[in-house]
Amino acid sequence: MANFIITKEQIEQIRPYMEDVEEKIKLGLEPFLIELNYAIVGELGDDYETTSSSDKLQKIYDDILNQN
Repeated sequence: MANFIITKEQIEQIRPYMEDVEEKIKLGLEPFLIELNYAIVGELGDDYETTSSSDKLQKIYDDILNQN
């Protein structure tokens, strides 16, 4: 298990879009980002257009990547 930087605020923002967030964090940065990417894709619109939810998650993804 690799540790990485993620804030409680980020976790709470992700929680509605990802089951078992804490368990996925324990997997390490790369596996967690893969799961977060799945959540982003799941929030895209019918024609894979961005939505407010997917934009929000993408920003969190970018922030976590930059923090680490």
